[in-house]
Amino acid sequence: MSKIVKLEIQNFRCIENFSLNFPHDQNLICLIGRGDSGKTTILEAISAVLSSTWNLSFHDTDFYNVNYDNPIQITAHIVDIPVKLLSDHKFGLNIRAFNKQSLEISDDILALEDSAQWGPLLSVRLSVDKHLEPNFHIINERGQDDKPISAAERALLNCYMVSDNIDRHFSWNKGNPLYSLLKSAAQQPEDAEENSIVLESLRSAKIKIDEHGFEKLVEVTDMVKVQAAGLGLNIEKTSTTLDFKELSIRDNRISLHDDKIPFRLKGKGSKRLASLAIQSILVKDGGIMLVDEIEQGLEPDRAKQLIRELSDNGKGQIFITTHSREVITELSVDSLMLILKDKSNSRTEGRDLSHIESLQRVVRACPEAFFAKKIIVCEGSTEVGIMRSLDKYRKQIGKQQMSFEDCAYIDGGGSSFVERAEIIKKANLNPVIFCDSDDPTVNQKKEGLKAFGIDLFDCDVDKCIEAQVFQDLPWVAIKKLMQYALVIHKNNDQNALEASIKTQFPQGFQLAENWIDEDTPQLRTALAKASVKKEKDWFKRIDHGELLGSTIFEHFDQINEHALLRKNFEGLINWIDN
Repeated sequence: MSKIVKLEIQNFRCIENFSLNFPHDQNLICLIGRGDSGKTTILEAISAVLSSTWNLSFHDTDFYNVNYDNPIQITAHIVDIPVKLLSDHKFGLNIRAFNKQSLEISDDILALEDSAQWGPLLSVRLSVDKHLEPNFHIINERGQDDKPISAAERALLNCYMVSDNIDRHFSWNKGNPLYSLLKSAAQQPEDAEENSIVLESLRSAKIKIDEHGFEKLVEVTDMVKVQAAGLGLNIEKTSTTLDFKELSIRDNRISLHDDKIPFRLKGKGSKRLASLAIQSILVKDGGIMLVDEIEQGLEPDRAKQLIRELSDNGKGQIFITTHSREVITELSVDSLMLILKDKSNSRTEGRDLSHIESLQRVVRACPEAFFAKKIIVCEGSTEVGIMRSLDKYRKQIGKQQMSFEDCAYIDGGGSSFVERAEIIKKANLNPVIFCDSDDPTVNQKKEGLKAFGIDLFDCDVDKCIEAQVFQDLPWVAIKKLMQYALVIHKNNDQNALEASIKTQFPQGFQLAENWIDEDTPQLRTALAKASVKKEKDWFKRIDHGELLGSTIFEHFDQINEHALLRKNFEGLINWIDN
């Protein structure tokens, strides 16, 4: 029951024009993307067009660019429609046809005769003009007049949004999820208040209060009765009890409590989980649940458990947004929708990622890539550490840090970095590669990467990043790297440091007494080889790579302007900025 297969938004908040199809056989849909791309606006658009509120309010700021001359228009195309809405006196004459394979929406209702391929669809449209009055209609393109749909009729679509203002979700008054769940469990219509279980419980509670009264107030009540009799008023049957209107279920007084504490006083994460529990029951048999930033207030293990539970939630449709790596690594890529906003023209678009082969393992290996627009794919941990230092260096030279420029850097996983960059590119994101050039197999793939539109910032042929650094840095910087290796890796043992360097020369070679001050190509090469010796490497860890990077940028202006190391980082800085 009630699944959205297509959403169209015009002139609503940060979205000028947006259209996106949703897989009708996918119950959990996760919108991911950079901040301010429009993910929350999409959820709020769904909440608005399917709202069961009769007095939904709008403001000038709800219009795109605050231009109220261009009306808001939100259209949700819905399948699995509640039977009550399909009768002829409701909207049965306004239905359209939906092709389950091609996702086509047709106004030729004769197509519905092929029930294996086609099913009924309703298009619900919300329009708001400069007068700020919302209008809800069922529309089609057969030339029929748009037919109004009431709040009560929209309520049958069972759409609820978990937001920061969820205290009302724990009270039993009409229109709240808990009340709808009660009606569903009791198999009562939403408007059957005369038989309301809550109302009957309140009446029973009041009878008990009437029987026992308020003993400590009896004396004063009797004084009032005597005084009234002296004034000629007989109120002999007067007692103190509760006014029934104070027990009305039309407010939030009747609510869930944990022991004696109202749920509204619980922590943010607990309230969100409780609200999700209520609404996920509601949508098990059909309905739509909207959750913005689902990880809010939750520990990583709870966020993962929540996603696992929601992924197997019956017939309902659940839309979520997230900025959490734990959430998207738990999801199937079939659930992911990437939302992107082009800063140059403010265009918002959504992309289905399910068709990209091998995407699942890349999402789980480096989920951070899918929360950025520009991604630096680092070959390994050394390069990641250098990027951390580059980010700090940008701030030192007066540039914005990478996150401001929608840029992130990720660990490409050694030999996997080529595949990861290619798959990220297929997702229509913008990756570059920062890598070595000491692997012939990888080197053979580089021209193909460039042809695919992926830029590379790599080293001279047959060189790793350490070899490039020891070749291009000024000697004063190299002496600092040797001192770091001496302290961190050689336990301040000068002989051990010298021994590791001497092994890179022919047998019997002896270092000069003042070798540390001798800048020679042979010594630079020996240092580079010593720094990458297996299991004794100096910089194959993020923190060591960060030290390497900080040394590079401390002496960046002293590097020869023609050196590849300098050209690479200047190129990376420009790429980040553009």
